[in-house]
Amino acid sequence: MYPAWVLREMKRICEASDVLFIADEVMTGWGRTGSLFACEQANVIPDLACYSKGLTGGTLPLAVTLCRADIFDAHYSKDRTRTFFHSSSYTANPVACAAAIANVDLWQNPETRHRVASVGTMQEEALELFLADRRFENVRRTGTIAALDLKASDAGYLAELGSKLQAFFKQRNLLLRPLGNTIYVMPPYCVTAADLEEIYGSIRDAADALT
Repeated sequence: MYPAWVLREMKRICEASDVLFIADEVMTGWGRTGSLFACEQANVIPDLACYSKGLTGGTLPLAVTLCRADIFDAHYSKDRTRTFFHSSSYTANPVACAAAIANVDLWQNPETRHRVASVGTMQEEALELFLADRRFENVRRTGTIAALDLKASDAGYLAELGSKLQAFFKQRNLLLRPLGNTIYVMPPYCVTAADLEEIYGSIRDAADALT
């Protein structure tokens, strides 16, 4: 995770270098970082933006790529040598598009944003217990995304501890996918405090069992 100023600096460097700035908001979009889109926090407008997953509320696969008008116009031609033949997976699927429209409508309701904010607050409260736990480090949160590292001799995304953690959580009927010794919790917005208590309780139990 990095602060918003880093994103602003990346955009500045791209502009100075005449390089297109592409915002991949497939994971970070639709409230995940606390705002509707991560770019909002950095106050930057991308040249191209990629959205998926949360676009339909996670119910159906749909992806969309947006771009500046001049980029779009560069490919809008009857000349086939200028055509941009690539398209996103499940482009314009009518059922998926209906789900996306319903999801966008939900985001017009202030209660949706309040709910997302409450999930972020619950995540912050759940992480407090780990700040003083010496078995964990780099405890962090952005919006509704939380992550912490279980200390290990072979730390990193390829650490063998990852498969052991995943197996442990599977036994607890929890769908968590650690990245090596990094455990991240990115719950659905309907998550309850009781759900998070169970999740983080299992993370503490995993540390007891595997370290």
